[in-house]
Amino acid sequence: MVLSLVLLFVSCLFLSFFEERLKHRDKVILYVLLGLGMICIAGLRAVGSTPDTESYELMYYQKSNIILAKATEPTFEFISSILRYMSLGVNALFFAYAIISVPIHLAAFWKISKMPFITLTIYVSYYYMMHEMVQIRAGVAAGLFLLAIYYYVEKKKAIAFAFILLGTTFHYSAAAGLVIFFLRDRLPTWQKIFLYAIIPVGLIVYFSRVDISYVIPDKLIGTKLALYREMRDKGIEDEQAGWQLEMNVIIWMNIVLYYASIFYNEYLMKHCKYVNVSIKIQAIAFIFLLYLNGVSKVLGNRMYDYLSIANIILWTASVYAFAPRMLSKIISNTISAIRFFASMVAYALSLLWM
Repeated sequence: MVLSLVLLFVSCLFLSFFEERLKHRDKVILYVLLGLGMICIAGLRAVGSTPDTESYELMYYQKSNIILAKATEPTFEFISSILRYMSLGVNALFFAYAIISVPIHLAAFWKISKMPFITLTIYVSYYYMMHEMVQIRAGVAAGLFLLAIYYYVEKKKAIAFAFILLGTTFHYSAAAGLVIFFLRDRLPTWQKIFLYAIIPVGLIVYFSRVDISYVIPDKLIGTKLALYREMRDKGIEDEQAGWQLEMNVIIWMNIVLYYASIFYNEYLMKHCKYVNVSIKIQAIAFIFLLYLNGVSKVLGNRMYDYLSIANIILWTASVYAFAPRMLSKIISNTISAIRFFASMVAYALSLLWM
């Protein structure tokens, strides 16, 4: 599997340098072939080869603990019941989710990006492994959220709402995507000041482990918040919380990108009209990650992973910040290579500690 991931990443990396020279037909063919490869890599992996596969095996055969069973979405139960009825194993579940999720992501990249292979390289460097090989339910929801961002900015709000609503059937946390309906694509100075302040204040809250749950009514999130509190109190969340912020180089890279995107937003908006909304979505993702650490590390991290899919838009837009274009691609792909290497190391260590 490691070799397959490396070959996939290198292929995307290579094609990203020359995508402008490709004929439209050849670009579509290569794009589809890469998508088929991504489906096969994610769908054919064995239990134990990536984090969360053993948990999904227990959930698939309905042997998970009561708390995890409560968190299972209707689509997971529906897909699992069909596959079990066909006497198929848990690998069929991985393949089914890959068949659903990968095409959704590819369609979103094709719509949002003028350089889909650059975007695909960014995606494969981290988010592909996170969403298609670990958090497979949230992965589908994240892909639908990307499409929702596209249609929202294109003033087709009904379609955006439908994609977010559909996403909630795959992962309940997708309901947080409704926040985009409170966002505008303008970024005045007063909003920039607020956005700048989110990270430093959030780091204070994060490292002090302040529990702000008393200001969050349970009715606002329903029983989901109570479920995560139960996981926290029983110590279950430590198994699913992921990497600590201090050691997560990918999040620190995203913080740098976040500040750069705010500072250069007017220039980036000339090349990508989805930038301002993506900046605000990323800000909300940081709020979940940093401010909910004392409430539930799992909730904060999972919500961050879902919303930070908007980072793909910001990383793609950052290519326009440098000239000539080949230099900007070299810089972008170098960052993607660092992110890919860090992700591979993180997953390897996760498997060792399972």
